[in-house]
Amino acid sequence: MSTAGPPASAVSAGKRRRFRHIFRADGRAVFVAMDHPAYMGMGVAPSAAAAIADGRPDAVLATWHLARTRPEAFAGAGLVLRVDGGISDLGDPPASDTTSLLYSAEQAMVVGADAVVIMVFPGTPDEERSLGRLARLAAECELLGLPVMAESIPGGWPRTVPWTAENVSRGARLAVELGADIVKTMCPGPPEEFAAVAEACPAPVVALGGPKVDDEDQVVALARGVVEAGGAGVAFGRNVWGSDDPAALVGRLLEAVHGAESA
Repeated sequence: MSTAGPPASAVSAGKRRRFRHIFRADGRAVFVAMDHPAYMGMGVAPSAAAAIADGRPDAVLATWHLARTRPEAFAGAGLVLRVDGGISDLGDPPASDTTSLLYSAEQAMVVGADAVVIMVFPGTPDEERSLGRLARLAAECELLGLPVMAESIPGGWPRTVPWTAENVSRGARLAVELGADIVKTMCPGPPEEFAAVAEACPAPVVALGGPKVDDEDQVVALARGVVEAGGAGVAFGRNVWGSDDPAALVGRLLEAVHGAESA
């Protein structure tokens, strides 16, 4: 079952402190994913970034550029730095979903990161590349007291492995066994199916948002359902910064995840 971090005996004081800058006392968090420009499209418009900051999310997933140039905008939020990438959507899709490690744990700390995030693709033909990279990064971060979030996509984006509750759960658990402190992964179906994922994962597990949808009530309902199923929160991107009112939607997500007195 997900909790707000590993047992105190297993982590350094620095890692526990950084967890508290990401997760609230209830063990939950609303992450806004603003790391898309590292590999997909133009991403977040400056005006949307400002509106998201006004909404006061618990944490943001950020690119190197955002972390380095806009530290004041998200001073009150936990900063999770995207440290992998090296692919884009400009040409034909790559033959593999794998990414490259672009930044080190020490570089992440230079820009004030509270955690780092990296992709893993369990079940793909070359899964050992992303899984091995996670393990090596986790070992490096452990020495510095820096939490690691693994974004687990079983079978990669082509879904060569079906995104069933069992497969999503196995991918999340594998990421933790290799050193992840937090897991971001998909909801395998209706929100109640996230219960199996949360139960299998001995670390906080949050649901990703996926493609943009028009109905924001649906986005909020997913966040509420994931938490009710035992998840530690959500990490939504396009549905937040693509909103007509990102700050208001962040507020609704905070209420869904933390309760009516979250503001």
